[in-house]
Amino acid sequence: MTSYMDKILAHYEFKNGENDFSDSSCNHFDGVIGGTNPPTIQEIEGRKCAVFEGGDHGTNFIKLPENLLSDVSDNTGFTVSTWVYYKKGGNTWERIFDFGKSQNGPYSFMTRGFRSVCFKDAELAADPGKSVPLGEWVHVAISVSGTKQGTMSSAGPVVYVNGELASDGRISQTTSGSYKQLREFFACFDDKEVFVENMIGSSKFAVDPDFSGAISDFRVFKTALSQDEIIDMMCETLSDENIIALARDKYLNPTPKIIQSDISLCTSLVSDKVKVDWVSSKEDVISSDGKVKDVKEADSVTFTAKLSIGDKVMEKSFESTVVPADIAPYEITISNEKVVDVSETLFGLFYEDINNAADGGIYAELIKNRSFEDFTFNTYDPSSGENGKSTGRNHTPLNGWYGDLNKATPQNTEGLNAFFELEDPDASAYYVTVDNGTLYNRGFNDTNNGCELYQKAGVTYDFTIWAKSKNGGKISVTLLDENKKANSDTVVIEVPANSNWNKYGKNGEYKFVAKDTLKGQIEVKIQGEVSIDMVSLMPGDVWGAKEEKTSKTAHKNFLGNPNYRLRRDLVVALKEVGASFLRFPGGCISEGSYIWDNVYDWKDSVDIVEKRKENYNVWGYNMTMGLGYMEYFQLAEDLGCTPLPVMACGVLCQARSDYANPAGGALQEKYINNFIDLVDFAISTDFANNKWAKLRKDMGHEAPFDLHLLGVGNENWGPEFMASFEVFYDRIMEHVHKTYPGYDFTIVSTVGAQADDDAYQTGWKFLAGRNTGKEVVAFTDGEKSVEKEVTWYNKKKDYMDTIADEHYYRPNNYLLNNCDRYNYYLRAYNADGTLNEDKTSKVFIGEYASTDKNTLMGAICEGAIMTSYENNSDVVRLASTAPLFNKVLTDGQYRWTPDCIWFDNEKVWRTPTYYVQQLFATYLGKETLRTSYESYVKGKKQQLMAKGGIEIAAGKADILVKSVTVTSNVDGKVLYEEDFTNEDKISEEFSVIEGSHVELKAGQGLVIKGSSTTSGIYMYKPQWSNYTVKVKEARLSGEDGLYVGVGLTEIAPEKKNVIEYAIDMDKEITGPKVFKNGVEAYKLGDFASSKVAGNMRYANNKPLTDNEVYEVTVNYGGEDAKHLIMSYEGGANDGYTLEFNLEPYNFDLYTSVTRDEKHVYVKVVNPDLFSKKTKINVEDLKVAKKAKMITLASEAPELISANNVNEKEVERVVPTEKVVEFSEKTATFDLNACSLTVLIFDRQ
Repeated sequence: MTSYMDKILAHYEFKNGENDFSDSSCNHFDGVIGGTNPPTIQEIEGRKCAVFEGGDHGTNFIKLPENLLSDVSDNTGFTVSTWVYYKKGGNTWERIFDFGKSQNGPYSFMTRGFRSVCFKDAELAADPGKSVPLGEWVHVAISVSGTKQGTMSSAGPVVYVNGELASDGRISQTTSGSYKQLREFFACFDDKEVFVENMIGSSKFAVDPDFSGAISDFRVFKTALSQDEIIDMMCETLSDENIIALARDKYLNPTPKIIQSDISLCTSLVSDKVKVDWVSSKEDVISSDGKVKDVKEADSVTFTAKLSIGDKVMEKSFESTVVPADIAPYEITISNEKVVDVSETLFGLFYEDINNAADGGIYAELIKNRSFEDFTFNTYDPSSGENGKSTGRNHTPLNGWYGDLNKATPQNTEGLNAFFELEDPDASAYYVTVDNGTLYNRGFNDTNNGCELYQKAGVTYDFTIWAKSKNGGKISVTLLDENKKANSDTVVIEVPANSNWNKYGKNGEYKFVAKDTLKGQIEVKIQGEVSIDMVSLMPGDVWGAKEEKTSKTAHKNFLGNPNYRLRRDLVVALKEVGASFLRFPGGCISEGSYIWDNVYDWKDSVDIVEKRKENYNVWGYNMTMGLGYMEYFQLAEDLGCTPLPVMACGVLCQARSDYANPAGGALQEKYINNFIDLVDFAISTDFANNKWAKLRKDMGHEAPFDLHLLGVGNENWGPEFMASFEVFYDRIMEHVHKTYPGYDFTIVSTVGAQADDDAYQTGWKFLAGRNTGKEVVAFTDGEKSVEKEVTWYNKKKDYMDTIADEHYYRPNNYLLNNCDRYNYYLRAYNADGTLNEDKTSKVFIGEYASTDKNTLMGAICEGAIMTSYENNSDVVRLASTAPLFNKVLTDGQYRWTPDCIWFDNEKVWRTPTYYVQQLFATYLGKETLRTSYESYVKGKKQQLMAKGGIEIAAGKADILVKSVTVTSNVDGKVLYEEDFTNEDKISEEFSVIEGSHVELKAGQGLVIKGSSTTSGIYMYKPQWSNYTVKVKEARLSGEDGLYVGVGLTEIAPEKKNVIEYAIDMDKEITGPKVFKNGVEAYKLGDFASSKVAGNMRYANNKPLTDNEVYEVTVNYGGEDAKHLIMSYEGGANDGYTLEFNLEPYNFDLYTSVTRDEKHVYVKVVNPDLFSKKTKINVEDLKVAKKAKMITLASEAPELISANNVNEKEVERVVPTEKVVEFSEKTATFDLNACSLTVLIFDRQ
């Protein structure tokens, strides 16, 4: 037996009888089945397994012993491995296993999509982000390595699928703050009462359904197995033939499509278990070991891989084209044809106070807990109940303060709250009375309690403090280093004997000049008994302290608002992006979590800082509100950005608080008025009658702000949100239209937190006006809940006039495969061909990023999908990566990675993502130009075009096909026609999909029998393009619909390339299924539940009637060969006509071209790990011969996928510039591996 088996804790083989859920490891950790429909033992494709039928929580599971993981520790790590088999799709959140204590953690689980999580207060995840195939056994393992008491340089979860590394969630000790969280997770294993609820097939969360599928050979180890050990274990239950087939289908990479230099060919796979020999079909062109010969012209070559174990051999072949080294095999031609206008607000910034981005970040205040208001909520979890009720605040007034704390007495009566006669008792409630003691503040430090108050030599610091003393006293203040050595002169403040609060330093009379540059602290020495509050230290070199060359408003805003004090280097980093809008303040923090008191109320963040009410941040720290809505508006103005505030739509953060009812009654009215009053605050000039306009003026900004966009809700879904949104929309827009007639104003709506889940799909259905029936929704006033019957669209038919906010954090393969995402969005046009702005789809991609840890590769993949934002800017109106900031702390407590801009208390540094954002935002025109692309296929240079044959198919239903006609859109010529009712055999033009059962029935037509996979017929026509196919067919019976495919170039499932018009799929969905190399991109990612492309996935279905004949029409090209039009007629319901953009998908190079009055901007993304010789033609453009060329890449291959590649001391990946020259309007470049290239031409 292999050595890793010595570390096994439990092994469930399910093979000794129908009730054998025992542990075969001899450790006696036997499983016990449970649920209303417990799992059963069956055999599927030769494997004994536990079969779970699925259902609601509590339907089927295997409960494992409480002490299963008692031997696991930070020194051992652990591994869970199993084989899984899915017959059908299921819910994203179904669990393969879930070990731990409760839904509040700690726990470790794996979902059906293999997303694997270790959780203790924070989620540490490894997410493969790939769809799992149906109808086959797949091996999966999560190996979680411990930190070994912090001695390991990296540790954490890694997921392997079929032995291949699928997701690496390991955390570096030096570069990621999650390392501390991992240590805390493993520390939980020391408490033997924690990991006691251990389940196969069931979640800790009652809302999650139970597992649906089969599980075989389930093992648990008290060690983190290596990849080789996992492969060995996987192969234990496989025959040699199975191992070879696995290597062929899952491990063997194809040869490059285009070859210009020697290539490396693998010689073994599956940890050297499978030998691989290669044979070239043309040794005179390229040898069998990958050596390119002296070729003079492009030639097609077939490489055949012979995979073997002993005498067992299998083969697989790949087509490549060998191209001479001096020829550019990739060619882009830019035309003068305009395609769409580019949104004026396309690329912007999303600022959220996450990762300490505000206090201790961009807000320049240097004193931590300056107001002594630090607190946490007593209730901040689901115990708040359906009414989201708070039980008050737990104050820690001296947090962040050091020294004679025994001489400092926190008080909450007769403070600034009473002085300013504030109505809210929680606003400015606390202060501290010091009796002859010294306090120190070390700035915005972390749990390591270090000195982090950054002082820069020669910089002036302004000090203010509120104080009072009954008998008089003295305050002496000095800047110190970490050893308490003075780094400035001492400021002495005399406090007279009276009981009145006074602000000292408000006129700038108390200043320090730092002698040396260092991280230190501030000393506040008090003689006598003095009460103090709002102790503030602001650096003098903040943004706008003097005129800024890049902003006309910065200095004016600085002078007008004494609290507009922002850290200059961070604002400069934002300014240099070249963004067009600023979204704020969140994100999750805008909504509030668990309790209504946690909602970010903008009114608490304006007026003088002494009147602002502090709040708790869901990301784990306090918000002073020093950076408030006034400062956000001013920052947007200084950046030249349109402001885009986002506020709660009467719904708490549903990701955390979905149990809580939406706001109703007076509580709902409060939040509606918050929106209405914010509009007035931003744009009203009625200073005499509008208190919010007057407040803005009093705060130093008489002119209105440029508010034209307003976010109503964030990552919300479901009927409770939709019912709230209808009310909020109506009241807000009524106010705007009445008070500001003719004012350009658009509401930004929300469609959930993911790209392709149920919330996204139902969200768009709601916006499209296609909700039906009625709902009973419970609303709360914060004390009690009342149910109310809700009907839809009483004031408005739809909400397509809004801009829908979409969010997706996704692996690189998702980004690279979804650059056609917005091709399939609903576009609505007026009679003159212009967009109907009230009906067409408009999208704000409010949060998106690669889930890589700030790698160059992740940034380049972000750049790839950003080209699609430009090319589809008629749909995509705004886009912003997220999160924006990450502060590096010494204790490593980060809330989220990756992040765009990193900083600490001294310095800022930029990631590759930052530079991609900067290049896209800075070099952006006003309209897109059409491009064409040529490359080599099977030795011949071909233009990339939408072309291919047809497919007629069925899913889980029997269908009858009467006839098919294919007609050219160019000249009306019939390309193919067949009447199956008059045929006695299927034409040789058609082939039958493997595994299909088809039968011609005389006088009736072609019957295609349904199955769990696609069945039907297809026709290869690689040169067909711009045609219309019409199929007359009927569904006879079954639970599925009709499928007609166009553009078919491959039919094998792993290589399938076709667009299928799916009608009444699963009796619920109609739309386009888009296959690219076997992948449906909208199914990628753990949260995906989508079955078709486009935003109307849940909105386009009209049920078919069995045995009714329908004429299905797919126009593959339209009038200009650039559109895809789908429709069907017949029966009781004609289908909706669906129209999309049609363009061939280019995996080689991702390209966008825009222009304005002065320049043409060309962006080309090469995501591959090899350079590409590319020819670029600009023959139709009137541009200068010379162009500026900017490249973001790395010459060092090891840096391409390096985590956090840019660091404080050195940015290893930065853009480089040079001037290039075009001859005869053409030039050839070697585009770097994994690169973004931008060309800027002057127009002539």
